[in-house]
Amino acid sequence: MGMNRNLAFFSGVIITFVTLAAIVAAWGIYSLNNAFISLHQHEVTTKIETIKIARDVNYVSRLTRNIMLGSNFEEDMQELEETANSIASSFDVLTRAAHDKNDQKLVEQARRDTMAFVNNCIERMERIRDIPAGLRNKAYKNYKKEATPLAMKSRASFMAIIQAADLRFEMGNKQFPKTIHRTFTLIFIAGAMIALFFQLSTKGYKERRLAEAALRRAHQELELRIAERTAELLATNSSLLEKIDELKTTEGILRESRDNAVQAGKLAVLGQMSAGISHEINQPLTAIHTYTDNAISFLEKGRVPEALENLGVISRMTERIGTIVAEIKSFSRKSPAEKQRISIITAINHASMLVEPQRRQLNAILDLQPFQETLQVWADPVRLEQVLVNLIRNGLDAVTDQPEKRVTVSILQQNSEVQIIIRDTGQGIADEIFPHLFESFVTTKPIGLGVGLGLAISHMIITDLGGRLTARNPDTGGAEFTITLEEVDSGQS
Repeated sequence: MGMNRNLAFFSGVIITFVTLAAIVAAWGIYSLNNAFISLHQHEVTTKIETIKIARDVNYVSRLTRNIMLGSNFEEDMQELEETANSIASSFDVLTRAAHDKNDQKLVEQARRDTMAFVNNCIERMERIRDIPAGLRNKAYKNYKKEATPLAMKSRASFMAIIQAADLRFEMGNKQFPKTIHRTFTLIFIAGAMIALFFQLSTKGYKERRLAEAALRRAHQELELRIAERTAELLATNSSLLEKIDELKTTEGILRESRDNAVQAGKLAVLGQMSAGISHEINQPLTAIHTYTDNAISFLEKGRVPEALENLGVISRMTERIGTIVAEIKSFSRKSPAEKQRISIITAINHASMLVEPQRRQLNAILDLQPFQETLQVWADPVRLEQVLVNLIRNGLDAVTDQPEKRVTVSILQQNSEVQIIIRDTGQGIADEIFPHLFESFVTTKPIGLGVGLGLAISHMIITDLGGRLTARNPDTGGAEFTITLEEVDSGQS
């Protein structure tokens, strides 16, 4: 078995040696062939394109002469412009065929001289466009006087390019034997290096065999360690899956507790507003009772118009009670948060209706500053109204003992966000309360008027909606709370 491996190794080394020698020889021949072809291609391309440019320049001279002798102006001018484009293309080919910067300078000089002659011809022909054909020959003398020096200068540039190409070709032919000698020298050096590689390969073969044996032992040890580590990872993964299930359960409990806290906050607000709401409903109920008695009395006396008028008042009072009850029912409903398009003006109007009894009792002013009423935000309607009710009620509580009882609601639009700003004329937020303002059970209200959950729940609701709830004491006095929510773009769905 070991002998077969040795034979295979040496056979591979010999094949590699022969292959590398053949590659080096082929590379040398290929390099010589490329040098020869490149040299001749440069000369051939240069001469062909130079002759082509010289021919086109002569054709430009002939076309301008024809125009001045009365030929068809439009046709000859079209051919003149096409010939100018052909000359420019030939110069692009010459530039790409140039070997070095000196050749490029010669080509650029010839381009400038030739295009100066061509452009002079085109400009001169444009100047005699409106001259009758029979009178154009008078301009021939001036043309010959100006154009001939330019043409001679262009031809001199062509000769310089051709001379440079011939000189390079002659020098290349002289350098060709040296190139052959240099190539064979490189082939010899490469062969020597391959022979050295062959010798070193036989020496390193035994070392590799020893290294392979050591590698096999290390591989076996590594496989054993991998098996042990895999078993540990499987146990760890199983433990992580159990913890993930526990976290999901905990998250569900937390979400349910949070929803219950929001619902409790809404019910607490309704409980605190119950007296005002009861008064708000009792007033129309009392009026309904009175107007009903009056309507009966009017009907007994045959005074139908007065009775109908009283029935209309009863209908409006009933509608008012229905609106209040519907808003309370909607506000108290327990539902999961669901972001949707919400009209800001609708949310503020509903919140204002719920705090209206408290505002009327305090004889306070709820000032809604003008804004673009078509603005919409992404939010949950019931929960946004809950936050607005909490903040407006806090503002009304803050101005209870103030000479100016005013709560101002302003709307600002910034970039893709909408800010709802609620500012009061109270005494502001105390410095010791400010760091803990949005924590649970933090309140400055007297016992029985607040448990300190309103701002904490409001902050949690706005955060869940992807917005921000911030507070500050403005320089003008009082406290200011800002709700920031994402604006609904007209193109969003």
